[in-house]
Amino acid sequence: MTSRLGYAGVLVCFFLSGFAALLYETAWTREFAFVFGTSDLAVATVLAAYMSGLALGAGVAGRFVSRISRPVLAYALLELGIAAAALAVPWAIDGSTSLLVLGFGGRPDPPAQGGLATTLFYLAASFGILLVPTALMGATLPLLARHAVRSDAEVGRRVGQLYATNTIGAVAGTVTAAFVLLPALGLRHTIFVGVATNAAVFGVAALLARAFPPRPVVSAGPRAGLRRGGDRTRWLLALLFVSGVLSFTYEVLWTRLLGHLLGGSVYAFATMLASFLAGIALGSAVASRFARTREGSLLGFAAAQGVIAACTYAAFASLDRLPALAARLGSTGVSASFGGDVVLAAAMLLPAALGIGATFPLVVRVLARSEADAGPVSARAYAWNTLGAIVGSIAAGFLVIPALGYAGTVRAGMATNLLLALGALGLARPLPRRALVAVAGGFLVLVLAPPTSPWRLLRSSPFYPTPSSGEIAYLAVGRAATVLLLQENGEWELRTNGLPEASIQPRGGRPARFLITAWLGALPLMARPDARSMLVIGLGGGQAVEALPSRYERIDVIELEPEVVEANRVIAAERMLDPLADPRVRVTVNDARGSLLLTERRYDAIVSQPSHPWTAGAAHLYTREFFELAKRRLEPDGVFVQWIALSFLDDALLRSLLATLHAVFADVRVYRPMLPAILFAASDQPLEVEARIPRVVASAPQEWALLGVRVPEDAAAALVLDGAATRTLAAGAPLNTDDHNQLAMRSPRLMHDARARQGLLRLLADSDPLLAKEVPGDRVYLVRRLVAQLMADRAKRLMETTADAAVRETARGFLALALGRSGPARRAFERALESDPASLDARAGWLEAQRAALRAGDPTARSRARELDPAGRAVAEGWLREAARDWPGLRELDDGLGAVAPRHPLQPAAARLRVRWRVEGGDAPRCAEALDVVDRGLGVWVTVPDLIVRARAAACAGFPVAALSNLAEAAQAAPPNSPLAREIVRVLDALSLSGSATSDRARLRKRLAGLSAGS
Repeated sequence: MTSRLGYAGVLVCFFLSGFAALLYETAWTREFAFVFGTSDLAVATVLAAYMSGLALGAGVAGRFVSRISRPVLAYALLELGIAAAALAVPWAIDGSTSLLVLGFGGRPDPPAQGGLATTLFYLAASFGILLVPTALMGATLPLLARHAVRSDAEVGRRVGQLYATNTIGAVAGTVTAAFVLLPALGLRHTIFVGVATNAAVFGVAALLARAFPPRPVVSAGPRAGLRRGGDRTRWLLALLFVSGVLSFTYEVLWTRLLGHLLGGSVYAFATMLASFLAGIALGSAVASRFARTREGSLLGFAAAQGVIAACTYAAFASLDRLPALAARLGSTGVSASFGGDVVLAAAMLLPAALGIGATFPLVVRVLARSEADAGPVSARAYAWNTLGAIVGSIAAGFLVIPALGYAGTVRAGMATNLLLALGALGLARPLPRRALVAVAGGFLVLVLAPPTSPWRLLRSSPFYPTPSSGEIAYLAVGRAATVLLLQENGEWELRTNGLPEASIQPRGGRPARFLITAWLGALPLMARPDARSMLVIGLGGGQAVEALPSRYERIDVIELEPEVVEANRVIAAERMLDPLADPRVRVTVNDARGSLLLTERRYDAIVSQPSHPWTAGAAHLYTREFFELAKRRLEPDGVFVQWIALSFLDDALLRSLLATLHAVFADVRVYRPMLPAILFAASDQPLEVEARIPRVVASAPQEWALLGVRVPEDAAAALVLDGAATRTLAAGAPLNTDDHNQLAMRSPRLMHDARARQGLLRLLADSDPLLAKEVPGDRVYLVRRLVAQLMADRAKRLMETTADAAVRETARGFLALALGRSGPARRAFERALESDPASLDARAGWLEAQRAALRAGDPTARSRARELDPAGRAVAEGWLREAARDWPGLRELDDGLGAVAPRHPLQPAAARLRVRWRVEGGDAPRCAEALDVVDRGLGVWVTVPDLIVRARAAACAGFPVAALSNLAEAAQAAPPNSPLAREIVRVLDALSLSGSATSDRARLRKRLAGLSAGS
């Protein structure tokens, strides 16, 4: 075998070593999260243990590598050892779970993160488990450097080539793990691929070793190349250490920043990491071509630091241009195509990474005095660089970025890069004056034009094409996430790393604005009226907590990010309700699984509302293992409720989630109170929600009216899959597990997949429990309720399957009425009355369709009004007094209007009349009453005109910001160039606002310009 061919074989082996190493890192990090959780502290301890093993392995290898005569054979044996140790890691992680529970379990309450004892356990367990495989990995580079470098001239070139080749393998491993192996095989089988790769490398390297002659043993010690180098270059290792600190600080910084555009999926993270590693590999390869002399390499190290500083400055300065570029590229971070993500990540990360990658071979070239030093010097340099990376990765997330912010971190990093360049230049002989001038120029730029915060990027999100223009109410660069609270359109939007978490209502806001969130805590109580304790996983904007019925006596909340809690506190005095002021509420900051693992407390209900199932903090909250853990923390008849957005699912993922829940719970149902999300309800006891509505509503009718629940049909209309349907759909579907989490892998690809959405909606339609022949309850009311819930297609299907002609035509009439088609509605009601002249629903519907005629004095309409029941006659009389603007007269009818039953077809009309006279009076207390009537009397029946009236009431009652919120909501549905659009503008202009709300109004007014043309 020729020397060139043998060296090529070694490079191939080392490429595969890097490939396997990143497979392991990806899989092991996720597996440790199942035990220690995804809190920043737990992740940091695992990362520190992993990299400490690499540094330790390199450091130990440096002491002995010069004495090894068959370094390729030793390398082969290391690869075999890595394979064997990697096989044991998953079982060791499982064992650490038992030890964790044994030592720290049994807590009376869910524990918070950050305890010293648990932190030490995390560190000891992760270090003990990862020490052997990572130390063996760290020892491989010094061995191959010992083999590959045959002359002093080859030191920089071949060490750089080895480092670059291994890093390119790491790039391939990162991409393959994220885009191929994890989605197709899962965690354990991904590890097996890594084991097979290491085993193959062992075989190839062992064969190669037979063809290479033994290397002469030399006596060079662990400080080879340093003793002879004198004090001048001895400090270079310290500079390399600091360079390692900076490299990982930048990696953490860029990952956090680009997350605002690319999202937090495994694909986005792999794209960013691959871009960073590709830059390191390319920089190392380029530097290896120029690392010929020691003095030249020393200057090259200084130049590399200058390149890092310059590229970082340029990239950071261009961040605010990225949202527009992302829009042009179609890059969202949550789509099936990732080409735009690659372009963005490469443009931002790769240039500076070139300089980072160049530093290692340059330092080795400076420190190695002969080919005999290649192995030990490589080991020492690798160890120091890796130790710096450990410090950088931990300090960046825990200290530097939270303390300095993004711009401050960049300024400090660039200044340190320039100081490193200055330090390296100080070691050069003769002192290069031009280079010193360049460094001075860099400091001058930092002073005169320092980097500033990229506000446009920080306002961006993978979900929206353009950055928000709202006012920033709160911004915190936390240890694990950037939490942003934006005020726009009278509401606050909470974002974490650019991903929307919640919208928060102001004082005087509409409780039913986000009904799906309010149902999270209400649904368990509908099923179990005696429930008294609840655990909520994820605080978010706090709506699920602020809407909880009073019957709950204890409410525990587990929130992963402490800055989310702080964001809620910042606006406590201005929001509709402050959930943290509720004495029943106890907030724990920790990872949910890690906290639940260590407590024995049981709850009547557990609600899980992680926002984005592909992110690290949420992905493991949709698996069988989490559902089993939640079940262990429930009382025997307890109820588990899981939220998920429909845009994150297709029919296959829905079936998988249903199968996973059925593998744990006996009864599973799916509810959809409003668009665009669904709620899974699961329990070991039958979920007889509709049958228990009368009892639970009777306990607090005013509270349940705010949730839009007054009669059993309100729950029936929200039920989209009953127990029988979920069992049928779950049959044969694969389970979503920690090992093979298909939801985490596939959900970010579905966000903009219209075909997936259509398939999912077809599946729900085909299994609709309302299509059964014997549907209990009032079908006309169900149709009206479905239309109010913006589910007109479902209402049509229910109407068409109704056998009773009178009921069918009545339902058809109300559907047409809701769509603003009074003529077809009147004719449908007349057909219904032909089939059933006594139908109260048809009579009331006909009169509502003929309301204009009634007000005009039409005798037929007046006659039909007299045929109604007392409630209907009160509404008809109210319409007449409203038309005459007889507000005192309308007030006299208030008691009768307030007594109209919830199922009565004219109940929403009665509520509107009760609101109208209160608002027209202009009295603040009466306007406050009007808000309550809208919220309790209308709820889901609110229309655009109702929102406009509510805005007037809110402004009159002293809640102008809530009025702004109502008008913004109305503007989303108002037809362009319509009287409604012009009325929205009129009311908006009349609002008395101050502070940021004034800017809010200006932005909304600008957006409404097209709607209100001609106003």
